[in-house]
Amino acid sequence: MKKSSIFVSLILLLVLSFVFTPAPAQADQVIKAKRHTDAFSMMGQSQPAKDEEVTTWLVKNMMRRDEGETTTLVRYDLNKIYWIDHSKKTYSEIGLPLDMETVLPPEAKQMLDQIEVSSSVTDTGETKTINNWKCKKYLVEMSVSMMGMSMPIKMDFWASKDLGIDEDLYKKFYAETLSLNPMFQDMVEEFKKIEGYPVRTDFSMSMMGAEQKYWEEVVSVENMGAPAGTYDLPEGYKKTEFNPFEQQR
Repeated sequence: MKKSSIFVSLILLLVLSFVFTPAPAQADQVIKAKRHTDAFSMMGQSQPAKDEEVTTWLVKNMMRRDEGETTTLVRYDLNKIYWIDHSKKTYSEIGLPLDMETVLPPEAKQMLDQIEVSSSVTDTGETKTINNWKCKKYLVEMSVSMMGMSMPIKMDFWASKDLGIDEDLYKKFYAETLSLNPMFQDMVEEFKKIEGYPVRTDFSMSMMGAEQKYWEEVVSVENMGAPAGTYDLPEGYKKTEFNPFEQQR
């Protein structure tokens, strides 16, 4: 695997940790969102534009997130995260608390030590209503560099406190995830500045002259009983070794 590909994968894993951190709720809550990813080309490989529906189920210390052919299950009661590929009928698992040092391949561990990350979160003071939720805009800027390569990342978070999510518990798990790697210690305090749940996220990152962009927006939030088996592994699926380079958007 080329070093630049590993670098991109590590950054995507970092971004996914922001997205997949569970926000516990007092009862089953289903959050439905729509996401659009722009077409993207780099190193001779192209990805067409795509639109997806994203569904997230939350209850106490469990979460399920469905997007396309993949599902992520977070089971804090079992101290496990499961990655499920429905197209291959396979799954892999990671123990919690999440420690990337134990799951990254050797070449990625070496590169991880060479990555420098800085970040800032700015409360812009801007407000607007998105799908009936009053939101505040936060600008997240990150600088990631390694071996002479740099990747600026920008995220506009429109966050709301009106979704009925326990913000204290949300931030607790969020901070725990970021704190697992000392490299991200400075980001923990920065991201505490964001108040509420991200209703709309506009993401862009640049590397080697290419830019990847997507946006995701919550369209509905309902409290209801989850169908039986929602937080369980599907029957008949084969367990495989966790490969972080496959866990990409």
